[in-house]
Amino acid sequence: MLVPTLLLLQLSFAPVRGDQVYFGDTTHVIDGQDYESRNIFVVNGTTLTLKNGSIIAPDSGDDGESAVRIDDANFVAIEGTILGGMGVGGTGVTISTKRDSDYPGIATFEAGVEVYGGDATRDETTKGGDAVQVLHSGSKAIINGGKFVPGTGCTVEVCGTNHADGVALQVIQGEAVIKGGSIEGVIVNIKGEIELHGCVEYDEEAGKITGVLLDGSNIDVVYKSEGRRPTIISLPEVCEDETGTRARGPENGGGSTINHVALTSVSVVLGMIITLQL
Repeated sequence: MLVPTLLLLQLSFAPVRGDQVYFGDTTHVIDGQDYESRNIFVVNGTTLTLKNGSIIAPDSGDDGESAVRIDDANFVAIEGTILGGMGVGGTGVTISTKRDSDYPGIATFEAGVEVYGGDATRDETTKGGDAVQVLHSGSKAIINGGKFVPGTGCTVEVCGTNHADGVALQVIQGEAVIKGGSIEGVIVNIKGEIELHGCVEYDEEAGKITGVLLDGSNIDVVYKSEGRRPTIISLPEVCEDETGTRARGPENGGGSTINHVALTSVSVVLGMIITLQL
């Protein structure tokens, strides 16, 4: 296994306990290591893979810094746990891309990873942290699976009234592609693009996305945006059964065998279509 070259910056000011760890060259793999009280930065075209392990941000700080920040680099999360700063409402994973960058920020999440926004417990940071945040144009989050849970807002009296929870996914600019996983919370799209794959419906009046994703996971989330509808990629002839009822996952009492076969067919066909378009 490659040993990463790490630039450890011990912060000298008291509010932050922990180190900033930079991965800034070639390719690195985290396999079994636990980074506690660390903020991980992946920069300059580097690829970092979380094969197995944990990344837990410091539990104290002024700005609720992300547990993992991807700047003009690539992050692949296969299995493990990522937790934004507790007490400060830190984000689990933030993805960003500089203008005219040769290396777009991309984060890919697979079925074995769990990403949590940090809980806020201090008056300086009253809002809970987001699980995943996409900041800039050119940045992308690809969610093939996993679990995404926002942090809770501050509940102590000193926080006052501004103590909202975080969201599971926030796209300020850039793009998010959702093909699977458990999205627990709200999806927010400000000026970006959100694409969902599977037997999914968007109810604009109710502001909700419901259905079955490509991996067979159920999705039932609130979707917040100012006029930016999500794009849904599905095959109607596969997503509807003989009665015309939209397929349901096994958790909802649907025909699990038929639906998983159907969704597998969707995955194969969509993969062929995307390949032909490239």
